[in-house]
Amino acid sequence: MLQGIKLNETLKSKFTGPKYFGILSNLNQLNTFVGANNSGKSRFLRTVFSDVGNIKFIFEIEDHQFQRIIKYGTDLLSSFSVLKRYGLEYQHEQTINNLIEQIKQKGNCLNSILEFYKLYSTLSVDDFNIKNKTNEYKLSNFLSNSKSHSQSLGTLIDKLGVESSKTDKIYIPILRGLRPIASDEKLFSNEDIYLKRTKHDYFKQGVPKGDIFTGLSIYEKVKRLLLGDESERNEIKNFETFLTDNVFKKKVNLIPKYDDDVLHIKIGEETQFPIYKLGDGLQTLIIILFPIFINRNDRNLIFIEEPETHLHPKWQRLLYRAMCQFDNHTYLISTHSSVFINSSDNSIFIVSKQNRKTNLHYSDIKTEKIAILKDLGYKPNDLYQTNYLLWVEGQSDKIYLNHLIRLIDENLIEGEDYSIMFYGGSSYKHFLEDKGDLNLKFIESLNQNYAIIMDSDRKKSSERYSPKKKKIVDLFEENNAFCWLTRLREIENYIPYDEYEKAVKSVHKVKNIEIDDSEFADRCKYINLDAKPTYKPSIKLSNNLFSKIQKNKNGSLKGIPAKLIREEIEKSIASTKRSVNNIDKIKVAEKLVENGFKIENEELNKKISELVKDIKKANS
Repeated sequence: MLQGIKLNETLKSKFTGPKYFGILSNLNQLNTFVGANNSGKSRFLRTVFSDVGNIKFIFEIEDHQFQRIIKYGTDLLSSFSVLKRYGLEYQHEQTINNLIEQIKQKGNCLNSILEFYKLYSTLSVDDFNIKNKTNEYKLSNFLSNSKSHSQSLGTLIDKLGVESSKTDKIYIPILRGLRPIASDEKLFSNEDIYLKRTKHDYFKQGVPKGDIFTGLSIYEKVKRLLLGDESERNEIKNFETFLTDNVFKKKVNLIPKYDDDVLHIKIGEETQFPIYKLGDGLQTLIIILFPIFINRNDRNLIFIEEPETHLHPKWQRLLYRAMCQFDNHTYLISTHSSVFINSSDNSIFIVSKQNRKTNLHYSDIKTEKIAILKDLGYKPNDLYQTNYLLWVEGQSDKIYLNHLIRLIDENLIEGEDYSIMFYGGSSYKHFLEDKGDLNLKFIESLNQNYAIIMDSDRKKSSERYSPKKKKIVDLFEENNAFCWLTRLREIENYIPYDEYEKAVKSVHKVKNIEIDDSEFADRCKYINLDAKPTYKPSIKLSNNLFSKIQKNKNGSLKGIPAKLIREEIEKSIASTKRSVNNIDKIKVAEKLVENGFKIENEELNKKISELVKDIKKANS
């Protein structure tokens, strides 16, 4: 299987993302390239398919190369053991040991090799715990030697791969079909006009080594095989059986009818008919699966532009399962389909435009964190098909933010220009923490343009902000990412009070209510002033009375006047008659947006304006 695509210096000026030696690694049998329209997905696929001079493909790494790489690793681990005896301990020794073990397993280990090189080539004093400073000179000597060794390792890695011209490739462009179309000479022609057009538009530098299959040649290809020797005739029989088992669930026959210019098909007991009378979806399946099946015995890189075109999601899944039956093939596809993005055993590369270059970013989603996203109701395609991800605490915040963004710029559309994800209060730590340390690795693996809004949850202006949330603010600011930690308690506190009260009354069908209108109040509760008083057995002692009880140290009421105790209890019981209710935050948010509240708070206006500017920058 393909392990890496190596771009030379010429292509690195057009495509960015591969960190080391221009190698795009982390490849799988299915590799999906996703991103906004015009981000460069298909352009990258066409470049990899056609540019024979500037591309190398890394498949199996030769045994002598393996042995040399492993020796670099074992020698380095031996050096660490020696340094340890002198009180010089490398902090990431176990990580390197794990990488070397992964490399020894061979298989798809290119990414482990690159990770090993990264650690080896960046060794520094800061990576060591120095327990004996008198031996620091030994560390200095070691680092000096390791630099030359890592450079030699880099030279070895740089030579990996085979020339593109030595690799079989099949390209299935977006321009494809099974019916011959009009030409100048006569009404219809068997000339593959789609192929001619594709070459003219995308491959003007010359015909690349590889097969461009548009579907229009299928009539001639089937006819040639049926008129060939026994093994060639069997190929068509085998393909018909494959279609029977995997697509139609009925016996299928393909017939290049002598007095027609299109392939005919017979399904089950039906009368044969021209293939164009099939639905567009079935025609699409045949177009894509024919070259895949016919070339199944050879190792091929298969490039497909938007395989989901004309296919219902159910048939997209059928196509995916059929494609994965052929272990010799590696697929590189551009897609907007959630079926291909969400498929298992799939590597996802997010494609975006950055500084007029096409950026390729491998999305390394950690299993346990994607599980949390699934619990919140998200799928990978929710994250990849957007240019900007805004993280907020809850669903009501999402409703408010969409409205507020539209107030600043009505042209911005959620799902196209940006997406809002809600992480559920304190669960932000699952996305921003790695082994206890705050970092943005997971956030950045989903999308390179991101922001977060957090409620301060402060109950008064003098209350300090949460230290953890302050650290998150610092982390985002260090990475030039938008972060707003609200000054007031939460988003609801920035909404005009009269509008908020009106929405609560409407949603909860009450006329007389009381909501604390102070800036730091909990606006998620209201008191129904019309409710009949119902006293409750649970009461709360005042701070005055409780402090007197505390002075007794044994929790007794000794020395406290009975009259004072009676007054305090009566006051506490009286306070329970007020009917305090929880507000339905989502329905109230929807009602407020429906009513159309405006931005009146200066801080809110400033922060939303900054956010809109950041979103537009990501979409520019």
